[in-house]
Amino acid sequence: MSNRSEAAQEKGAAIVSDSTSSKTQDSLESPGAISSDNVPLNISENPEPHHHTCQYLDPDGKTHACSGAAGESGFCFWHDENQPKDQEDIKEQLEAYAKQGGQLRGIIVKRADLKDVNLVRHGSGGGYDLSYANFYRSNMTNAHLFNAKFDNGSLMKADLHDANIHCASFINCNLLGVKLTDTKIDNIKIGTLLQQESEGRVAERKGDSEKALDLYEQSEEIYRDLRKASEAQGIFTMAGYFLQKELTMRRFQMPMFSTQRAMSKTVDLFCGYGESPIRVIFFSLALILWCAIIYFYMGIQFAGETVAYSAQQTFADNFWAFSDCLYYSVVTFTTLGYGDFIPIGMSRLIAATEAFTGSFTIALFVVVFVKKMTR
Repeated sequence: MSNRSEAAQEKGAAIVSDSTSSKTQDSLESPGAISSDNVPLNISENPEPHHHTCQYLDPDGKTHACSGAAGESGFCFWHDENQPKDQEDIKEQLEAYAKQGGQLRGIIVKRADLKDVNLVRHGSGGGYDLSYANFYRSNMTNAHLFNAKFDNGSLMKADLHDANIHCASFINCNLLGVKLTDTKIDNIKIGTLLQQESEGRVAERKGDSEKALDLYEQSEEIYRDLRKASEAQGIFTMAGYFLQKELTMRRFQMPMFSTQRAMSKTVDLFCGYGESPIRVIFFSLALILWCAIIYFYMGIQFAGETVAYSAQQTFADNFWAFSDCLYYSVVTFTTLGYGDFIPIGMSRLIAATEAFTGSFTIALFVVVFVKKMTR
């Protein structure tokens, strides 16, 4: 009996020992375990919180996603609109972010002091891609932005005084109120239509004339600033293009069927507001040909015989008759008036109109050509 009792006691002690050991092991493996002398046992540390990436969605697709760590807003520092960018070292931060290969597309850097910022991508065929970026009211004086890309972004009221934006792209970029004093703007690209100009045409098609008028006014202001900056830099070819666009935007603000708008359109068609001598030449050739066709059907007189189209004549005779009418049209347009051909009937009205228009057009060509060549 004593032997059985001792065996039972040993078995029970073993069970208690195993249970105690198991509990001790569980307590040691659990976070914040406490030892026998009340000292915390940090056997297993808490895992670090998981950082989600920036939720920036580029309008051109996921290939331009941002891999930066997101804050509470779900966006990284540069893509968070609510993050202030007024730090004293914001320029250095942006330069470092660009050099590290950060996603510059769509960054929001409003009212930031970016004076002397250098965003030139050295050793690369292209510049930094800042498409969809917003630099509203940022100070970018003396900035180096050679070959940078600001397409579909905003530089509204940004200060680019003394900046270098040579070869930069601003296609569909908001350039309203941007300061371009002494800015190097040669070879910049702004596209066929400004952002406001494109939106103005859409508003006009929808019948929203008030919105269209406001957008055309903004477009005129932008083209005027670009023209003045081009003239200051001595880039007169570019200045001429901006002048033409500026006056076109001014025409779009006039009432649709007003005399003023019709006259403005006529000047544009004739000579591109004084910037396109080739238009004067094309208009002259078109007028000479058109008047020759009218003479061919209405008839002119040579040596007492009528020169005109006739179904009874052969093709060769009609061809030579038309060549005579074309010759007479050239002589009339240039107001030489040799007198060998005489207009008859309604041809006299056409000849008088052509002579007046011709003398005016030749004078216009001289003015436009000289203006273009003396720049």
